[in-house]
Amino acid sequence: MNFSTSTHKIIKEKLSTTALILWVGIVIFSLTFLAYFIDSNISPTNQLEDVLFPFYMISFLPITFSYFYQFIDFENIEILKKEYLEINENNLILNFKDIIRYEDITDIQIVIDAYYNQRINMAYRTPTEQKSLGVKNYIKIVTSTQSLNFHFKLENQFHQNSLEEIILKIVTENKLNNIDSKKSIGLIPNRFKNTDIYKSYVIAQIRSKRINCTEGLLLHGYESDKVAKDLRKKYCG
Repeated sequence: MNFSTSTHKIIKEKLSTTALILWVGIVIFSLTFLAYFIDSNISPTNQLEDVLFPFYMISFLPITFSYFYQFIDFENIEILKKEYLEINENNLILNFKDIIRYEDITDIQIVIDAYYNQRINMAYRTPTEQKSLGVKNYIKIVTSTQSLNFHFKLENQFHQNSLEEIILKIVTENKLNNIDSKKSIGLIPNRFKNTDIYKSYVIAQIRSKRINCTEGLLLHGYESDKVAKDLRKKYCG
């Protein structure tokens, strides 16, 4: 089992095409309203009203269009492609040759943002929805000799699932035994939090006293106070 991808440096996040279209409409509307306000205060007959009305109507065209265009629009991110990343059962491999052993890692952070073409920024009544480029996912790796951090790309849902499965495997098989247990538990993706393998791993951390009982039971989860009391009695002594 392994996961491989390309890593990136994000240079700049730019306004999306949807946002630019929306702002064109807002600017036209604002300037038209300002001109009407000035005209109505200096001219009792509102001489510019007939001239301004077409611009007022035109301003709604890009605003309305932005609500439809958002569904096909992608993020606008400038990136610099850096190198290759592989995560397998035994170690991390950078650029096909640099090997980082799991036992050398003292801290690790993995943030899954979205995969390519995934719908993001969905908000009711505002044209902010986009499709992700899949490049804002993030990993930070710390060893005794170096600290590395970079963004990486997820191509699709299957690619994301592959990453989540390898994370579950390396954590629950105690490959990351030099990082804090609470952090290692936090690495496990949410979709596994109700599985037996996750709960067994948390219990193992409680039993080995790598995490205190209260925190461990909260991470393990329980359906009632009675269940929590039984778990505490069984595993916390």
